[in-house]
Amino acid sequence: MKKCTLILMAVLTIAACKKEKEDSQEANSSVEQKTTLNPECITLADYYAKTTLDEKIAWLKEKGDSVCKDTLEKAVLKIHQVKGKVTNQKGKYSISWRHLKDTIKDYGYNKYLRLIVDTTKQQVLGLSMVPDYKKGTYCFSTALIRSLAKNYAKDDNNVEFHFSFAIIDKSEDPVIVIQVIDPNNIQSVNESYFDYSTDPSKKDLLNSINIPL
Repeated sequence: MKKCTLILMAVLTIAACKKEKEDSQEANSSVEQKTTLNPECITLADYYAKTTLDEKIAWLKEKGDSVCKDTLEKAVLKIHQVKGKVTNQKGKYSISWRHLKDTIKDYGYNKYLRLIVDTTKQQVLGLSMVPDYKKGTYCFSTALIRSLAKNYAKDDNNVEFHFSFAIIDKSEDPVIVIQVIDPNNIQSVNESYFDYSTDPSKKDLLNSINIPL
């Protein structure tokens, strides 16, 4: 009887160890799968630490899509918001958010939205998607476009994005500004402009500073 009891205890011990091992493997597999599907997001600290435009462009291409969504949204809206007076708008190009959304698709920092412009006439003619951010051109991140839509577009069918040349405050050179028009959103959307071609905060120092973010 004692021998049978010992055998039974041994069997139960082996079974318990086997189950514990299987549970551990299953847990590790679950954690691995969760990590794969939902990688931990990062901040923009390393981006801001870069000192040249080329370094910033390279960092965004490699790691931009891993930045926490709320962090990225807050950053792009803040840095691109024009706080000065916008005057002398011309050459406006309009596109519905529905069509613009089809254009940017699910691209991240592997693609940029670039405006086709006639600088002599100061006219925006159209837009296209390009694989890289190019200095001296009017390139916009899809993160910025989506953030604008999320915050200002309440009705996908009636919302329009307007791109135009304009002067900010007393700047000598025109820049590109964006206006999101949604007739169903009365929260100052018609007064909100966003500048893609230069850094509004440094416009008095140098008008040709590009923003790849």
